[in-house]
Amino acid sequence: MKIVLSGVVGVGKSTVSNQLSKQLKYKIMDEPVANNPYLDDFYQNPLQYAFKMQIFMLMARSKRLKDSQKLENVIFDRSILEDPIFVEVLKVQDNMSDRDYQVYLDFYNNVVISSLYFDPQVKPDLIIYLRVDVDKAIERIKLRGRESEKNVPREYWKLLNDKYEQWYEREKKQFNFLVIDTNDITPDEIIKKITDYLIKK
Repeated sequence: MKIVLSGVVGVGKSTVSNQLSKQLKYKIMDEPVANNPYLDDFYQNPLQYAFKMQIFMLMARSKRLKDSQKLENVIFDRSILEDPIFVEVLKVQDNMSDRDYQVYLDFYNNVVISSLYFDPQVKPDLIIYLRVDVDKAIERIKLRGRESEKNVPREYWKLLNDKYEQWYEREKKQFNFLVIDTNDITPDEIIKKITDYLIKK
């Protein structure tokens, strides 16, 4: 079974995915943030580095998809399906040019997305959308203390949250979703909701 943990920055995906992988004995595909050579530069100068960063993320997630074909049970800490959400945010905030935006979308739609929809070895069996209010997400981001995120304005996180909701509305008929409101529950409670759902399935 292929499970995706989806949601905005700060929602708690990494904590939940790590705990869930241990409990279910699934292989975890971590978010390729730590290895992204553009991340810190992007936060300092988004207009210059946005396209490069997103292409790197697309490449890294594509490699994870390829690796997952050999595995029966895997959990993705965010999936390649969510990459265009971040690109949309960059475009709205004028941090990606029209040319770069179109090149990215053309490549994504014509090369990446066709595999996800039609290849049973790649398409996720379940997408768990961890939903959170923007202020709660910001609170968790500050607690995490990642240096590159400290000075990101609230407007960015708010727009990202809005785009996630739009993404869910677009994709909910194409994929099997489990939506969990994470605002007032612990990671252990989230895990229980997920495992209860899987048992019923």
